[in-house]
Amino acid sequence: MEDKTNEQSGVYSSRHYDYTGSVDKATYTTGNASESTYYTKPDNKDTFGKDKPRKNKGGAGRVFGRIFATLGLGILFGLAAGVTAFVLYKTAGPAGVLDDKTAVTQSEDKADKVGSSNKKKVKDEEADIADIPGEAFISSEIESDMDDAAKIIVADVSDMVDQTMPSIVSITGKYIVTGQSFWGQTYSQETEGSGSGIIIAQDDAKLYIATNNHVVENSEKLQVQFIDGNKADATIKGTDADMDLAVIMVDIDDLDSETKNKIKVADLGNSDDIKLGEPAVVIGNSLGYGQTVTYGVISAVDRTLEMDDGTVSKGLIQTDAAINPGNSGGALLNVAGEVIGISSSKIGGATVDGVGFAIPISSAEPILSDIVTRTEKSKVSENKQGYLGIGGQTVTEEVANMYGIPEGVLVRQVYEGTGAEESGLEQGDVITAIGNKKVKSMEDLREELQYYSKDEVVQVTVSRLSDGLYNEMTLDVRLVDKDALN
Repeated sequence: MEDKTNEQSGVYSSRHYDYTGSVDKATYTTGNASESTYYTKPDNKDTFGKDKPRKNKGGAGRVFGRIFATLGLGILFGLAAGVTAFVLYKTAGPAGVLDDKTAVTQSEDKADKVGSSNKKKVKDEEADIADIPGEAFISSEIESDMDDAAKIIVADVSDMVDQTMPSIVSITGKYIVTGQSFWGQTYSQETEGSGSGIIIAQDDAKLYIATNNHVVENSEKLQVQFIDGNKADATIKGTDADMDLAVIMVDIDDLDSETKNKIKVADLGNSDDIKLGEPAVVIGNSLGYGQTVTYGVISAVDRTLEMDDGTVSKGLIQTDAAINPGNSGGALLNVAGEVIGISSSKIGGATVDGVGFAIPISSAEPILSDIVTRTEKSKVSENKQGYLGIGGQTVTEEVANMYGIPEGVLVRQVYEGTGAEESGLEQGDVITAIGNKKVKSMEDLREELQYYSKDEVVQVTVSRLSDGLYNEMTLDVRLVDKDALN
C-alpha cells in the first residue's frame, strides 16, 4: 500500500495536550486535520504544548532490568514446560511422546470452543486406554475421518492386485515380418513381440483368454505365461479386427496341477457405471518384463480416436494409469478388482505420457462371448456354397454419416424365388450382420457366406426404414444354389 502524508490522509498524528478537562492535567487527544480541532493554550497555563516529562533511566539500570526480565521469562517457560510434560505423561504414557497416529482426546467443552457442539463425549473406555503407559489412541470418530481422507488421497490396492493377478497372463508371439532392402529386394524375417491377456472363461477342455487383435494377428506361434511362471502354447479362437479384440485358447491338458490351482477367471465389471476421477488400475506385461501394476484415475470416457491405419475407434476409456507397449490386451480394473476395460497401447501411440486408452468391457464382452461360444466352421466348397439371393452395395462409413444410413450392405435387388424373397427381405434394407458376425461391406458378406451351404438357414440382421427411422430386425433366410440367381 502506498504511504500517504498526514495532509493527504487528513489525520494528524502529532501529540497535543488538552487542558480543558481538568486543571494542570494533560491528556492526549486525536482528531481529524480537516476539522481543525486544535486546542489553544489557556491563559493561566504556562506548559501548554510541552511533552510529558520522562524519567531518566541510567545505562546500567537498563541493562540489569533486561537481564532480570529475561531470567523471569525463562523461569516461566520452564514451569509451563514442566506442566505440559506432566499432562502428556498422564495421557500418553512415560516420556509423554505420542506416535504418528496419536490424537489427543478432546472433551465436550473443548469441542464447544471450536464450534463443534455435536461432538460426542469421550467414552469411559477410551479414557481408560489413555491411562495405559505408552498407549496412544485415536477416538473412533477421528479415526473414521482420517481413514476417509486417506482413501481420497490414495487407495491401497495391494490386496485387490493379489486377488486379480492370477487372471492376467503374459503373451509372447513370433511373427513373420516382411520388408524391403536398400536395393529394392523383398525379404522376410522372424521377430518376437509381447502382449497381455485376461482369462475370461474356462471349460473342461479349454482356457479362453481375451486380448487385442493386433497382439495376435500375423502370428506364427503364441505362448502364454501364467501367474506361477509356467508357460503353454495357445491358438487363436477368433478375432474382431474392427474392435481390435481377439480370443486365444490353451488346452487344459497342457497345464500342470500347480498352474490349474493358481489361475482364475477374471471378474468382469460394468464400464457404463464408471465415473471421472475414480481410481483405475492397469495390470499387464509392460515392455515384456512381466506383470506390472500401475495406478491412476479415469480421465475421460467415450473418446474417439483415429488410428495410424485410418480406422476409427470409438467409445474408449481414457486413463492416466501408465499403459505401455506390452500392456496391450491386459486389464483396466476398478478398485473392486473388476475388469472395466481392455488396455490397448496401440491407441494413442507412445509419444504422450499420462494418456492411455482402453476398450470398455461393456462393449467388448458381447463380442468376446460370441467368439468363445462360436461353433467352429470350415469353408464349404464353391459348388456347395449357399447364396442369399440379393444384389447389394456397400454402405461405407462416410456415406452412412452423410445420409444417415446404417453402415453395411444396402439391398438393391431381391431375386424372385429365392430364400431372400421368402423371408421378407426388401429392397432398401441394410444388412448389418450374418449370424453373429458383423457385416460392413459386400466383401464381408461374401466372406461369411463361404461357411454356409445351400439350403442352410441363416439369421440375417437388417435395418429397415420406417417413418423416417431405421429399425433393426432379424430374418431367417434359406440359402439357395448359385444357379437360382440366373
